[in-house]
Amino acid sequence: MGSTGLAADFSFIVGIVGLLLSIPAWAIFLRGVATLVRFVRAGKPLPERTSRPVRRAAEVLKQVVGHTQLARKPLVAVAHWCVMVGFLLGFVLWFEAYIQTFNPAGGWPWISTQPWYHLCDELLGIGTVVGIITLIIIRQTAAGKQRLSRFYGSNARAAYFVEAVVFIEGAGMLLVKAAKIATYPNYQPHLATDFVTMQLAKLLPASPELVSVFALIKLLSGLVWLAIVGRQLTWGVAWHRFTAFFTIFFRTHADGRKALGALAPLVDDSGKPIHFDELEDSPATLGTGFITDASWKMLLDTTACTECGRCQELCPAWNTGKPLSPKKVITDLRDGAMGTFPAWIDPSALEYDDSHAGVDVLKLAGEGGAITQDVLFSCTNCGACVEQCPVDIEHLDHVTNLRRYSVLVESDFPSELTGMFTNLERKANPWGRAAKERRTWVDKAREQGLEVPIFGEDVTDFSDCEYLFWVGCAGAFDEQGQKTTMAIVECLHVAGVKFAVLGDGERCTGDPARRAGNELLFQMLANDNIATLNDVFDGVARGGRKIITSCPHCFNTLRNEYPEFDGNYDVFHHTQLLNRLVRDKRLVPIPRTPDQRKPVTFHDPCFLGRHNKVFDPPRELVEATGASLTEMPRNKNTGFCCGAGGARMFMEEHLGTRIADARAAEAIDTGAATVAVGCPFCHVMLSSGVKAQHAVDSATGDPQSAAPNVADVAVMLRDAISTDGRLPEALPKAFVDPARTQLSIVPKRNTDPVTDPTLPERSGQTANQTGQAAVSQQPEAQPVESQPVAPRQSPQDLAPGAAIPGSAQPPAPGSVPPRPGTATPPPPGGVSTPRPGGTPATAGLPGAPGGVTPPAPGGALAGNAAPQTASAGGNTPMPAGGGIAPLAPGGARPTPGSGAPTEATTVTPAQPSAPGSARPAPGAAQPAVSSVAQPVTPGGVTPPTPGRAQPTPPGSAAPKPPGGVQPSSPSGTPVLAPGGVRPSAPGGATPPAPGGVSPVASSASQPVTPGKATPVAPGKAAPVVPGNAAPVAPLAPGKAAPVTPGTAKPKAPGGTRPLAPGGARPMVSHDDAGSDTAQPKKTVENQED
Repeated sequence: MGSTGLAADFSFIVGIVGLLLSIPAWAIFLRGVATLVRFVRAGKPLPERTSRPVRRAAEVLKQVVGHTQLARKPLVAVAHWCVMVGFLLGFVLWFEAYIQTFNPAGGWPWISTQPWYHLCDELLGIGTVVGIITLIIIRQTAAGKQRLSRFYGSNARAAYFVEAVVFIEGAGMLLVKAAKIATYPNYQPHLATDFVTMQLAKLLPASPELVSVFALIKLLSGLVWLAIVGRQLTWGVAWHRFTAFFTIFFRTHADGRKALGALAPLVDDSGKPIHFDELEDSPATLGTGFITDASWKMLLDTTACTECGRCQELCPAWNTGKPLSPKKVITDLRDGAMGTFPAWIDPSALEYDDSHAGVDVLKLAGEGGAITQDVLFSCTNCGACVEQCPVDIEHLDHVTNLRRYSVLVESDFPSELTGMFTNLERKANPWGRAAKERRTWVDKAREQGLEVPIFGEDVTDFSDCEYLFWVGCAGAFDEQGQKTTMAIVECLHVAGVKFAVLGDGERCTGDPARRAGNELLFQMLANDNIATLNDVFDGVARGGRKIITSCPHCFNTLRNEYPEFDGNYDVFHHTQLLNRLVRDKRLVPIPRTPDQRKPVTFHDPCFLGRHNKVFDPPRELVEATGASLTEMPRNKNTGFCCGAGGARMFMEEHLGTRIADARAAEAIDTGAATVAVGCPFCHVMLSSGVKAQHAVDSATGDPQSAAPNVADVAVMLRDAISTDGRLPEALPKAFVDPARTQLSIVPKRNTDPVTDPTLPERSGQTANQTGQAAVSQQPEAQPVESQPVAPRQSPQDLAPGAAIPGSAQPPAPGSVPPRPGTATPPPPGGVSTPRPGGTPATAGLPGAPGGVTPPAPGGALAGNAAPQTASAGGNTPMPAGGGIAPLAPGGARPTPGSGAPTEATTVTPAQPSAPGSARPAPGAAQPAVSSVAQPVTPGGVTPPTPGRAQPTPPGSAAPKPPGGVQPSSPSGTPVLAPGGVRPSAPGGATPPAPGGVSPVASSASQPVTPGKATPVAPGKAAPVVPGNAAPVAPLAPGKAAPVTPGTAKPKAPGGTRPLAPGGARPMVSHDDAGSDTAQPKKTVENQED
């Protein structure tokens, strides 16, 4: 009895000790939890993070239980899963230690006597011990590699502490159970449930005190963990056990996809996405420059980083000697934010600590911040860090927000970007090339007899096209890019694919600007492109707005970034379409004999593969060409970047080894004769890398027999279907997807100002009254039947105002619109006969009354009804000058001598040229204006006569100037490149005359007073353009546009472009500012050159 009493007293004392130590440990830990909650809640709000909560919870459960993110390293995944389960379920056994310290023979009521509970105790203890020992060995093995180790730079002290506690916890589970088996005879072990502990029990004495001691050790190890971790809030290796569930739940995509593809939008302080035309009214700071600018998700991500180094292991910047490590970016942000959190929530705390005098402790990026410029701009945006992170930290979004602040607010960025920003603003391409050069490859293709229809010239309606080929800047300007573009066109020609291109109507998608941090410049380019594409696809149903690209950067931007700005299209990479054409036997490579099968390795473009998961089509194409595919060690999701992403294509690498050289060395080591690529940027980078690496090998005495060739997959396929350099006979033109013709017809956008509240009303007469007056003056016309180009539908099946399918037939691809002054009658149906290869076809005048001519894009009505004369007071006198009117994108070049010089009978306002119409030669007289074909007052669009369907133009946006000029923004003022000085505005502009509102003019042709932005609203209707209306020359330099008395100039929507906070303005030269300077407006020739 005495020994039993002593044991009970000892156990009671042990239990009291455990309880007393628990109080401060739990208090410290809970205080740390409260601080973390306050830390995360202090961040700025973000949109769309709680949508579809059930799906989000299911994804958390799948990822945690299945360890899907860790499965890439199977041994680590199994070991970590055992430790995780031991930690989560081991809490039940750990809390049981409170009972066992007081009562060694006790445990949880009822369940502690169940066999299944004994089995769980056994498995959890064994799994925890074995799992943590495995992880410790892995860490020590990898630690010997220094910088190349994924654990390099991690907090080793925190990791060792956590691993030690986990080991003690697991061992405590086993030892307490073994001591109870050895001490209490009624605890009958069973081989099925106690197969390890029953063996340990043979080594232990029968002692109740020993049971209590083991229980206290298990309890104290956990209490020490709570106390230390509660004070070390930067130990992500410990805190991720709690915060990782939330980072996974609140990730960008509820369906479990990684935060790749589209970047997070720029948001204001309320979490609302910022559009640059609304920036004037937003007080938000652009990007993240200080801790106070950080979003709550960014702060949450920093708490969840386990410092496992998986992101660092695959980072191309870190692996080539750059200072950037994705892991260190997150931990540096965490340490900087946590270290200054007291000063953040209570600025008076700095009064007691003057060690940071003169330093802004809240700054995150730039000089004096946690992240330096070299670190920030070394990122290639390859996405390997986001793809590899097991807790869904969104590195790219955080890096981009830091870049946005550095570029837009502080104008602190690498000097190479200044030229790129200026070129994008002035010429809408990164190299500053003239827009007319985008047509160079088209001319070459047509010289070879290839049909390359240009939308707006050869094609005026997309109803008979299936794909719009977005060539891109590299595909149009780069020599190797042009070869790829030609190869794609040749393959499409052979396969009989119906497609069109935009010619010089393209602009850069804005990817380099957005990835570099210049969000405002990106939005300017995106809005222009979306307006152009919406014009092209006007009236085309969803599922029929198909775009193919050769550049993965364009592919990703059009597919993932533009939907944020209402640009929704079906975008395909050229390897996807070409692979389908091969599968459908529309392209048949010539069989190769075994001795002709050369080894080829494929390099995965980051924005095609990792960002968009397109891995198989290019590989299937490589094998279809008869080559033998040899993979590089790092491929697909673990592929290694070429170094061109994140705007690095336009920056030189001054630190470490060139990324392209490292990737080229890996490709050469495969022994492949050809390095296949699917990206023009990758082609440039790897070509230089292969040459450099081959030169190094030759200098070191270990040369390859020959440097491998770098070729695009499209070029390889074109060569594979050719015989002695000659392409096979082309198939008849047909839709690749027959379902394309079954899509319902969508009404084209209504450009009638009657329903557009944004257009100003005329003085004394509403827009509706003006439109009715125009209708009443039109002669009644009888409908004429024309050959349909699509399955007919009854007018009742269409929405009001929609064109009846089949009432007009657009020119076939390859034809060129008529030149002014020609008088050859058209063939039946009122449509000119197309000629292959873009050969000009003789155009006809409008047919008999009721005949319908193809609609012209840009919002101009094409028809036989006579436009009405502008009312008095609404006309604007024609300015003097011998220039020519700017032409819409894709317009035909001026033909000297075309058009008979005739004196105009009526002075009309300037009208934009219809796309595809030829411009008069400089100095040529204007064609005669028929008395029944005088233009309608700008701002009013002639509505169709009841009972007669009229074709609606494919686009409602005003025609844009050729691509050589500065891209316009919806606000009317271009976004300037960061780093420059904005020239001061001239003293005054032409004052508006009282009494009315002047008509809305098109930016393509209306002369504009220098210094004033042309009021063009995206998506608004353009003025009516009669088929034979005379183009009007722009103002002579230095002259202001005359204003009719009684009218007032409309204000440009959005006003002037707001400045980025901080006072830094984008750089632009004075002669290209295009906003407030008094420079004369350039002629078309100067703009293109």
